[in-house]
Amino acid sequence: MYDLLLKNGTIVDGLGTPRYRADVAVSGGKIAAIGKITEGAKQTIDASDLIVAPGFVDPHTHYDAQICWDPLLSTSSWHGVTSVIMGNCGVGLAPCKPQVREIAAWDLVNVEAIPFDVLSRGINWEWETFPEYLQAAQKRGSGINLGFMAPLTPFRHYVMGEESMDRAATTAETAQIKALLQEAVGAGASRCTTPASPPHIRYKG
Repeated sequence: MYDLLLKNGTIVDGLGTPRYRADVAVSGGKIAAIGKITEGAKQTIDASDLIVAPGFVDPHTHYDAQICWDPLLSTSSWHGVTSVIMGNCGVGLAPCKPQVREIAAWDLVNVEAIPFDVLSRGINWEWETFPEYLQAAQKRGSGINLGFMAPLTPFRHYVMGEESMDRAATTAETAQIKALLQEAVGAGASRCTTPASPPHIRYKG
């Protein structure tokens, strides 16, 4: 007996193969069979008139704040996205000292047009460091897979304060930023991001 059986779905496998109608059986979280399946399952879903396809990966999102209040990450999950990557464009919410949380939020307002009222009500700020941000996300849980990159802007601000908006980092500051980025990658970030696009004008220009 399978764990899950999707009956009569239209299969689009992502390989360029023409779509076809078939059943899909799942056991232990993995596809166990595709075709005309007669064995039973603990759960059966009638997928008639529906597409059955692999989940989509969205490599460029800005759900860094939305994960605080929307575990399904709508609307991505509504459209078949099963994995998202955050921390793009050098903009994010960690690391962040408590006294400058508003500045971090305004960066998302300026770059991503997320209303400040939404951010101020929705972000619960259970973290200061980047590893704590990842731990908070894991503790909270999500309906889809989350991937994280380390955005450079909050790391610069964490080390340099407001001066990060006006000048380059010194050698000593660069070393501190580098150490924090290494800590972030060690905690699970895949890489560092930084913007190179003129529209990415952050808080106060």
